[in-house]
Amino acid sequence: MVVRTYIKASGAQNKHKIANLYFTAIQQMAFVFRMAILFIISAVIASGITIEFHNGLGFPIHLVVTQNHVAPRQIATIPTGQYFSYYCPQGFAGNFKHGWAGKGITLFEISVRTHDATTYYDLSVIDGFNVPMKIYAPDGTRIQALHSRAPDAYLYPTDDTKTHGLRGDGKFVVVFEW
Repeated sequence: MVVRTYIKASGAQNKHKIANLYFTAIQQMAFVFRMAILFIISAVIASGITIEFHNGLGFPIHLVVTQNHVAPRQIATIPTGQYFSYYCPQGFAGNFKHGWAGKGITLFEISVRTHDATTYYDLSVIDGFNVPMKIYAPDGTRIQALHSRAPDAYLYPTDDTKTHGLRGDGKFVVVFEW
């Protein structure tokens, strides 16, 4: 927005007032620039993560997401040999699975910086197992659940040694395959 101010003054007074107006405009532009930089930095710091789901099985994967306090919904049908990407913003907490069944389901659970700067994730076969999953985290960690007694997955509710944490950004890759 440009504000035009007409100054009724003579010579030196006029130049002084014009200089003050330019100085004020420069200060305002500098303030806007600083705020833009802070916004960009905060957006990078507060960013979420991307999860790429790959189907290496011989049938379509019906990918269902359940977020805390939100009803489950199917977000994709992934054909054999294809993949689907999903973005989870900061504060996302939920799980991903193949199919709608409540029991007998392999779960990939994730919380994206919900209460600190760490993204927590795990595999769970507490309620059962229906498809194999392999998780490749951005930091190189790999966990998998290839059967109902998978050593990398939660087997019972207090099996807390199976939770992994990640500081920083990057892409998770979830592969449905044996």
